[in-house]
Amino acid sequence: MAVMKTSFSRPLGLGLCLVFLAACSSSPKLKPASLSAIDERIGLRAIWSQPADPAPSIGSSASGQGAFSPAVSAGMAVVAGREGQVQAFSLGTGQRLWGLSLGQPLAAGVGTGAASAEGQYAVVTRAGELVLIDAKGQLRWRQAMGGVSFERPAISSGVVAVRLADNRLVGFDKETGNRRWLLQRTLPSLVLHGESGLRVAPSPAAAALNEPLGPTDLLAGLPAGRMLWLNASNGAVVWESQVVVPRGSNEVERISDLLGSPVALSDVVCFGAYQNAVGCRQSANGRGIWQKSFALALPIAANEDWLIAVDASDRVAGFNRRTGERAWTNDALFLRQLSAPVLFAGAAWLGDSEGYLHGLDLQTGALVGRLRLEGGRPSGPMIATTEGLLVQTQAGRVSLLRP
Repeated sequence: MAVMKTSFSRPLGLGLCLVFLAACSSSPKLKPASLSAIDERIGLRAIWSQPADPAPSIGSSASGQGAFSPAVSAGMAVVAGREGQVQAFSLGTGQRLWGLSLGQPLAAGVGTGAASAEGQYAVVTRAGELVLIDAKGQLRWRQAMGGVSFERPAISSGVVAVRLADNRLVGFDKETGNRRWLLQRTLPSLVLHGESGLRVAPSPAAAALNEPLGPTDLLAGLPAGRMLWLNASNGAVVWESQVVVPRGSNEVERISDLLGSPVALSDVVCFGAYQNAVGCRQSANGRGIWQKSFALALPIAANEDWLIAVDASDRVAGFNRRTGERAWTNDALFLRQLSAPVLFAGAAWLGDSEGYLHGLDLQTGALVGRLRLEGGRPSGPMIATTEGLLVQTQAGRVSLLRP
């Protein structure tokens, strides 16, 4: 079985051009866009910023679900690093609360959930273990998963759920660590490991939208353009939808994995499929509402009014979330190796390879904010919280930002 693992710090399509098309070597090299002055209308500042010991490289992926990103729960920001350290900071003040070393390298950052999952944090090791940690930083259990995973777990309805690299969805009992259920789906011949994701009801500390996810719901985006809504307690499928049909003349062109976690909004679920499309479907049954072709390279961000998407050349597009009509495109950040967008304070925020954080107005796409992050580019998806925008960087720094 051939598999492909990639990071979205550099769009896959550009690299494949060098591998598969000899003519690319003679093409002029495109340069990233230079930054020019902007009309800054939204100025973010750091409310607190802390190094996460040990400082070197708490996470070095870029934007996908398998990258290292904070979890927010029980009033804490909890982060993990590749070397096996997990640490907690007060979300409001940045005070370091506890740290734990697991003694093994980690494959992905921290997963959590709401209700009974408050103050529970799960990570996966490169050796194929699922680890659960409580709000005091105490190790609850370690369990062999029977496979490896490159994606953050999710906790819902007394279950810690994870998607393994062979496309098995597995639920482990939160109290004992024993396997409670398993769901298998066919794995395509080429996949983007660590770039799909799971979504459950978020902690109240997250700046949640009007999400339709209940205490037993688990939403999963899978390779090959499939999406499932599950009962997390027993793994039963509520609905399953083939949101994108893979097409192309070769295996590379047929990659259509769903990127990041699907976004649940009131009565819809919005998604993005790699190099294929963005769209929204009914949350009750998975039926399509609208879908637009788009050469997507990063997970989407969405709210009730807007869906923000980034293509393989780092052009950013804003779609009307209700109708699917594209309202604007901004190419001012062309080839700046963007991170996945997050919606906060009336703007879409994206990090770049030089450690700048850029804010785009949701109505027009104009650049309205810019900030140089301490510690370089985000190491994974940024998180909008009730206290501000939470960012974990590649150089091992955790910061809370707000206007």
